[in-house]
Amino acid sequence: LQPLRMATNLRTPFGSRYSVVRMMCAPAAEPAAEAAPAPAPAAPAEAEIPPFAKLDVRVGRILEAWEHPDSEKLWCEKIDVGEPEPRQIASGIRAYYATKDDLEGKAVLVVCNLKAAKLGGVESNGMVLCASSEDKSKVEFIEPPAEAAPGERVMCEGIMVEPASPNQVKKKKILEGACADLKSVDNVATYRGIPLTTSAGPCRSPTIATGTIS
Repeated sequence: LQPLRMATNLRTPFGSRYSVVRMMCAPAAEPAAEAAPAPAPAAPAEAEIPPFAKLDVRVGRILEAWEHPDSEKLWCEKIDVGEPEPRQIASGIRAYYATKDDLEGKAVLVVCNLKAAKLGGVESNGMVLCASSEDKSKVEFIEPPAEAAPGERVMCEGIMVEPASPNQVKKKKILEGACADLKSVDNVATYRGIPLTTSAGPCRSPTIATGTIS
């Protein structure tokens, strides 16, 4: 508090004047308020997250393949995706891969956060990504680099988030939304023009230069 001097003239009973100095206290100036911290960046809204960012797409390797017992369209595969046990997956690609030798040992991309389903009565726990030519006459696996290890998550730079649960993927049609923008461009697998990559490099469609991916 800062003292403030104020003088007041008073008249005595005998007519003389005297001054009384009153001491008053003026309030001290308020301390300057501290600057508020900058707000943290807001998390992206759900609608702003691209569907592919929520998929758990991993490098896989086909360990074993056999013909589906009840369907001429399906191959059944055991695929190593970096888990304790390989996953069993059924794929509708028998029209494009004639024998199991065409499949076994192949490096592939597997969508791992799908709900398990039965295809022709056989359980399938995931989906192998394939490129299709523009006229649909040719279908082939999207292949990661040979050096990529089974189980590594495939990335699309600048957009990835934690994978959605299998229930969310089904309920929100995340896979369908992602596949709408998955393309093979100059033999490179892309999402909205951005290459799909592993730590060893981009994923490719070996002979399909331009096409869709699903």
